Amino acid sequence: LRALIEASDKNLGDKIVDLRSVAMKKMDGELKKLKRSNQQVIATAYENLVGMNQVHQVVLKSLEQNNFDEFITNLNKEVCDILRVDCIRLGLETHSSLQNTKIYDPKFSELLDLYPVNFVNTYISQGKNNSINDVVLRPTPKGSEQLYGELSKNLKSEGCIKLKIGSEKIIGILALASKEREKFTAKQGVELLKFMGSVFERRISHWLN
Repeated sequence: LRALIEASDKNLGDKIVDLRSVAMKKMDGELKKLKRSNQQVIATAYENLVGMNQVHQVVLKSLEQNNFDEFITNLNKEVCDILRVDCIRLGLETHSSLQNTKIYDPKFSELLDLYPVNFVNTYISQGKNNSINDVVLRPTPKGSEQLYGELSKNLKSEGCIKLKIGSEKIIGILALASKEREKFTAKQGVELLKFMGSVFERRISHWLN
């Protein structure tokens, strides 16, 4: 159709404009925009499906663990591979209710990171006074070495999940970090990570009790 209109335009001369040609060019541009939009929707849907499958695998793996040692070992190995991240850190704030639990012993501090009270809120909010979200996705901020140690130098983005564990509401943090800058961004949804965090809260609470 475009070829026929272009051939017709040549026969009309330079001083006459065929509106069919103008309409065709406009329609062609709209079709290209629609095609790009559809491709973006399909790509987003695929990413969401992949993310959902990854989180479901992680949840199933966590249910297979028989004790806290296995849970932490699985977190640092298989979960990293499933979620395609480069580093995972699980930490709890130390306070009287945690220290009084049966699991609190010298070995406990070797399994995960322990932080002072209010560390989680301060790190997630980066010291700002605005409302604190339970899940944040962002570039790795200043002070990230507190979570990731020397690995923080190579980490470009992170997803942090605030955990509220057990009836005592022990506060913890699950931090996922990647060398890819676009792995975690503020534009992404957080529902799947919230779900994973809620499962981890219940599993950890089970062992703390």
